[in-house]
Amino acid sequence: MNTISFTNTRTLTGQLAIFFTSVALVMGLASYIIFYTALHWSEDRVGERRIEIDKNEAISRFMNGENGKITIDVLTTAYNDISLVPSEYHKYFEGRDNFVGEVGNDPDSRMVFFSYYYKDGERKPVILLSDINQIEFGQNETLFSGIIVITSVAGLLLIFGGLLLRLSQRLIEPINNLTKQLTEHSGNAAHVFEIPAGGASEFQILADQLNQYRHEIHSLLKREQAFARYASHELRTPLTIVKGASKLLERNVDDEFQQRQIVRINEATSQMSTMVDALLGLVRYERSEDEAIVREVSKTEFETIIDLNSAQAKDKGIDVELIFHQMPQIKAAPAVLNMVVGNLLRNAIAATHQGGVTLEVSSESLAVRDNGPGLNQTANQDGHGLGLLIVEDLCRRYHWNFSIKNRPTRGCEALITFEQ
Repeated sequence: MNTISFTNTRTLTGQLAIFFTSVALVMGLASYIIFYTALHWSEDRVGERRIEIDKNEAISRFMNGENGKITIDVLTTAYNDISLVPSEYHKYFEGRDNFVGEVGNDPDSRMVFFSYYYKDGERKPVILLSDINQIEFGQNETLFSGIIVITSVAGLLLIFGGLLLRLSQRLIEPINNLTKQLTEHSGNAAHVFEIPAGGASEFQILADQLNQYRHEIHSLLKREQAFARYASHELRTPLTIVKGASKLLERNVDDEFQQRQIVRINEATSQMSTMVDALLGLVRYERSEDEAIVREVSKTEFETIIDLNSAQAKDKGIDVELIFHQMPQIKAAPAVLNMVVGNLLRNAIAATHQGGVTLEVSSESLAVRDNGPGLNQTANQDGHGLGLLIVEDLCRRYHWNFSIKNRPTRGCEALITFEQ
């Protein structure tokens, strides 16, 4: 059985119209049945009262000496002898002391009255037959009056249905209008949400709040982008100075300890430069996401990322293996990819004390697997550097799916699924 669903506001107005039209039809039919039943009941009660009056007239005439069959009026005939009554009515008298009611089928139905009266101490019957059809409504009159009732009820229901429809439009159309604006102008921060005239005041408050929240979010994004852009530019100058100074120191340092410190300075500077490039690339992507160029990431780029982030693996004697199936296509700049994958690699290397770390790349995803104790036993689950929280944020900005879970045997797996 099909049921009307009120879960979709876009079609709710039409559904309400269908629903209340059905209700109107049912109510109209019920009203006609009630009217038809009440009409016939009232006709029967009027006929019974009329024949009760005729009974008094008949008894009075029988008491004054008339007998047998007498005519009360053009409709009613009275009897004080059952044998004179047509035989088809005898069954209504047998075994009874009184009876009153309409019997038979139209147009041959009659109102029948049966009782007794006493004359000179003798009980005698009194029977009245009245042709009630002549004063009752005929089929055409019943049909006409029924049409009047149904038309009146339908008119009232139509008026109330129209009022209800207009009320539902005031309550539903603003929601549909706001939903349409949200869908069509999701990326347009300058769009001002409006509701149609005549909507409830609460919807205007809702539209004003949406405009305020969108303005605040847009302002926050602008400040974030401006901060990342300005911070990246401001960091470039000191980084360049540090790089230059480090190169100069390398020429005049012979002590092994100092050389190791210079190497650490160079590595930290390189990571900082990568971070600056990633921030700039992220700002450019967010400002023109639709115009971002999709590029293919080669095996060489992943090998370079492994070389830049596997210094700790060399110190711990851990092998980092690359399993490359196919080049993925992404919008992220090389610096952003280096930041994301490098952070996952450094976390995996830090968690692994023996065995190896695997980076597996396909066109749809990349996975980093380690042989550490797993997430539950790892002291620092958020990793180091930018941390997994920032990796999740970067993946979300590029519409990648990121997950990390324990492997069935040992260690854990960080999986990134690229947008297709």
